[in-house]
Amino acid sequence: MKSPDNYHIELCIKLLEEKFSFGNGHGYTQKDLEQLSSYIEEHTGYYISLSTLKRVWKGTYKTQPQIATLNALVEVLGYKNWQDFKIQHQKAKVEEEEGAKRSRWPFYLGVSVVAIILTVIVFSFGESGASNVKIKGPVSFSTDKTVAKGVPNTFIFEYDLSHVEADSFFIQQSWNAWRKEEIDPKKEVYASTYYESGFHRAKLIANDEVVATQAVHILSDGWEPHVYYSEADDRFIDFKGETFVKDGRLHLPIELLKKRGLDTSRYFMSRISHSDDYGVSSNNFGFKTKIKVDKALESNCPWVNVLLITTEHVFSAKLVRNGCETGASYKLGEIYKSGKDNNLSKLGTDLYKWNDLEIKVEGKKATLLLNGKKIYSENYQEDLGNIVGLSYVFEGTGSIDFVELTDEKGKVVFQDDFELYE
Repeated sequence: MKSPDNYHIELCIKLLEEKFSFGNGHGYTQKDLEQLSSYIEEHTGYYISLSTLKRVWKGTYKTQPQIATLNALVEVLGYKNWQDFKIQHQKAKVEEEEGAKRSRWPFYLGVSVVAIILTVIVFSFGESGASNVKIKGPVSFSTDKTVAKGVPNTFIFEYDLSHVEADSFFIQQSWNAWRKEEIDPKKEVYASTYYESGFHRAKLIANDEVVATQAVHILSDGWEPHVYYSEADDRFIDFKGETFVKDGRLHLPIELLKKRGLDTSRYFMSRISHSDDYGVSSNNFGFKTKIKVDKALESNCPWVNVLLITTEHVFSAKLVRNGCETGASYKLGEIYKSGKDNNLSKLGTDLYKWNDLEIKVEGKKATLLLNGKKIYSENYQEDLGNIVGLSYVFEGTGSIDFVELTDEKGKVVFQDDFELYE
């Protein structure tokens, strides 16, 4: 059924396919949607099932997709929410409706033909597009880095595809399909350079099928700030060689942003990360931090998302301005809750003032504390492995005054009050 927002939904699909290079330009595959689902959950905290994404892409939803789903889809394109996306593209819709009426039917006829062709392709080759991959023996995949810590960092991948039959082969640095590079199956070594620290899972791909994965952990050389116009974009502004710690806090002042060429008239986000082998289990730990959002851009609903990266997934807490609690969320273990369908009013606060955030986990019981008060608690089941990274994502920019990570015995394994940088 066509929804009232059908024009914008189709446009959103088109932009996502372009952004993530779906099917290498030959239509989407199930793997594309699986990777998109993982990316959305990791970077927005909102989980969209594979079946939901399939309905959206095929246009088989009986009613308009839930607004939370639409919000998450456009958030990875750099928009604040679905309403923001529609407003910014309303002009193009009007022009199409009023200025191109005569060309509309040929256009939709062309889309229909393409859809029929894609349907035949999917029916013939399966949704993964990889039914012709044949694995007749073991597949080896290993890696080693050239630099102990910091970026850029080149990883030397060694592989053996002698037992795999397929049309094409790739190594993909992480979840991001933009970072997929074609390789020669007859060779055994391929070098790939990473430009961001963190914990990644490299993939060895035959056609569209992942045949092996390899953990890639790039330790950061201290704190690593990046600024993006869209977090889904592979491009960013870094601050290597710049001073961004001063007066006891980590901060990206507007003067520094302009010096690095940021267009401050555009919507942007900043991510500040630290990655290391902390030796702390995500089943028992303590985390404290003091943060605030800076007024680097005009926003009705500023936010900051604090993430603890683990070897299996993330813990996260997204704080929002009072009155904007629909944008709040948290993920504790495998449990994710969004302000769209839960009462997360306690994650609303004055973000332009300093806020103390804590996450305490004891035997897989996680508690969130804000400014010294317990606000939410969850008992989870899954083991998410060790903590291997700390990350702050601000709308615009923000400041960090204090960070502390403790192990199951309460021992401080990492702490930074940003006082010893002068």
